[in-house]
Amino acid sequence: MQAAPPVALGPALALLCEDALFGLTAAARLDLDVLGALARRRVGALRTVASGGGDLGLASWEPWLLALCTAIAPIAPPRWLPMADAVENLSLERGARGVRALFTTKPSEREVARVRSLGALSVRTLGSVLAASGTFPAESKLLRATVVASLGLPEEDRQRLTTEAPVDAELLPITGDLDGAIARSLVAGGFLAAMSDGLDPREEQAVIAIGRKAGLTSEAVAEARAEARKALDFTKGLGEAAVDVIRYVLADAVPEAELFAVAAARLALPAVHRRDVLTAINVGGPVLLSRKHRLDRKHREAALAIGWVAALHADPTATRRAVLARRHDQVAADLGDAEAGALARGEIDRHLDRHLGELLEVPGA
Repeated sequence: MQAAPPVALGPALALLCEDALFGLTAAARLDLDVLGALARRRVGALRTVASGGGDLGLASWEPWLLALCTAIAPIAPPRWLPMADAVENLSLERGARGVRALFTTKPSEREVARVRSLGALSVRTLGSVLAASGTFPAESKLLRATVVASLGLPEEDRQRLTTEAPVDAELLPITGDLDGAIARSLVAGGFLAAMSDGLDPREEQAVIAIGRKAGLTSEAVAEARAEARKALDFTKGLGEAAVDVIRYVLADAVPEAELFAVAAARLALPAVHRRDVLTAINVGGPVLLSRKHRLDRKHREAALAIGWVAALHADPTATRRAVLARRHDQVAADLGDAEAGALARGEIDRHLDRHLGELLEVPGA
């Protein structure tokens, strides 16, 4: 019988937990199909760290984030992505969810040309809006890069689109014959990007100009703006609750709690909703269970799942897990469902066990 190669499961567990954090915030719910498909797309990175390779996770924030955006492309775009609807309509790997992502057929040359053209337009639209205030800071550049990564474009396109300078909205090559659904998604995405750090009037005017050039009526632009506002607030409750779950469960492990809490805030919350949360993390102090979070079932499950992957990140002992699980149950009760903690833990445990076990399998055995 062939012996299994040496595997360092601790680092692999850490990366798998970090990737699960991304998957949970991307889907804004506890979806094992999404987490499983994402883990399979990341098996190369997992094997690298399991064999003693370098840090490919949260410690290298931008490379990790972009790698995860690329990995999740055939599954679904992250819901926090400003151009999520446009990406879903345009991606070369669009339309595949969960395990179906593994069987996506190769796109035709015509489809590739379409995605390259309209994908570039969506990226340039985003850049025009983010730079309309006169500056284009590093965070805006990173946000644009996440959209590029999520489109699944060829490497030459990715390099060009992530480095080119933004252009004025009036100079974008948009015409009134643009598909209506695409035009609507571009305008809604533009509004969402503009609102994410507080709506600047110049950014708002840029989005309105884009809508006009695309042939949308003022009513359609107003509807897209309302959709963006709804999307902006969609994960606010999830992000704030997830941060509190992490900090409560890991109250006696401050560095670990801060690592995951800051990452959860950056992923689940736009900048306009993130500032107070980050201040609370930096100031420290205990998280009080006061039933301040009002979540629907899906967001409650996701917040608890995020808290549990954070708890398992450091590979706790059995006795340590018991302490963490007790706190996890307490915060689940505070979120409105005392049984939800155990259910979330069971789902996450099964996910981690499955994909860690696959690293122990011997190829060809």
